[in-house]
Amino acid sequence: MPEPEITPMRSNLCDLGVAACVVNNDRILLIKESKGPHSSKWGVPKGFVESGELPAQAALRELFEECGISGEIIGITALRERVKGNQTGVFVAYLVVPNTLEITLNSEEISDFGWFSLEELDSVEWLSHTMHSISVASINHYSSMEMIDYSEEKNEPYLVHFVQKKVEIPELSI
Repeated sequence: MPEPEITPMRSNLCDLGVAACVVNNDRILLIKESKGPHSSKWGVPKGFVESGELPAQAALRELFEECGISGEIIGITALRERVKGNQTGVFVAYLVVPNTLEITLNSEEISDFGWFSLEELDSVEWLSHTMHSISVASINHYSSMEMIDYSEEKNEPYLVHFVQKKVEIPELSI
């Protein structure tokens, strides 16, 4: 019996970014970029996913590298997708509960930080409108997806995110 033909999986190179939206006592941790195109603008700790790294791990790594704190991811609060210059881009924002509030900034990347309430978010000079929207969702504790870690069971990094809220889907008459 001939072996079945194996079709190679298609691959799409993707600009994959992540954010750690740290919320404590109805305030969100914001950082001010110290260099680059977003210098002096505010946003949440963020960065890129490295090869072989889960996006959730990357968010926690970036949080530690930029702010010196660790935390626990409790869900995804936002997902941004785009195509810019024919390059697919995905940005995943995770809602994070901090393990400590003692911030130690990486001064090469970050010039300042602060804990901001919902009322203060409109007065911030944001690095993007998207970052503002993500921060509002995070401070309101909007987590669209919860996370289950099956890494031990699967014997490899393996996270599943799922929605807990049922939505109404309109039915069409035939």
